[in-house]
Amino acid sequence: MKKISSSMLKSLWLFAVVLVIMISSGLPIWLLVTVLILLLALPLLREITHRSDADERQIYISHYSSHLALYVFVALILFVMIHDYQLSGTQPDVKFYMLLLVPLVIKFIISLLQNYGAGTAGRWIGYFFASVWLLFALLDHGFSLMGVIQALPFIVLFALAWYSKKQPLICGILYIVLALAGLFFFKGWIKMGIYGLILMYTLVPLPVFISGTALVFSSIKKEELQ
Repeated sequence: MKKISSSMLKSLWLFAVVLVIMISSGLPIWLLVTVLILLLALPLLREITHRSDADERQIYISHYSSHLALYVFVALILFVMIHDYQLSGTQPDVKFYMLLLVPLVIKFIISLLQNYGAGTAGRWIGYFFASVWLLFALLDHGFSLMGVIQALPFIVLFALAWYSKKQPLICGILYIVLALAGLFFFKGWIKMGIYGLILMYTLVPLPVFISGTALVFSSIKKEELQ
């Protein structure tokens, strides 16, 4: 009998996690969250850390199956959102946007960091998210005074991303400061509930903080930016 692959073991472990949460659904929420974090911590740490004895074929199978699972997950979320919209005629709940966008943001950031290195990835993370937020600000208010005021922070972020090629350390530190400041300035997001809070913090302060951290790291390591 062949040895069970690490990819299969991780899949079985995730099934077990889901079953444990389903069986323990009557427990207090704080206990459920604690159990969930503990059960997911081990495979997550194994995935992040590079192990010298890792088999390349198993890594490929694991990553390939994870990619397919992500696309199926995205397709299912989109199907539910479209189906519910057709039935009710109202916009989908914010929790669906959270489930859809948060994994995609994480995948996008990790892909950039792994493919282009900390400095270049940090700069392009800043470019991308500043551009997206700038576009939304202009679409929300148009080319008006309110639109310019709302777009100003994102123009600053875009300018810092551009200047980071010359001064990655300074721009990285400013990015980190702005991200931490955003945690206090955007307290109004609490009114959106836990789902909206997770979504907005993932879309705004998190990419800025990761971008700044990557730029600072690249400056310390003296990476050459592309």
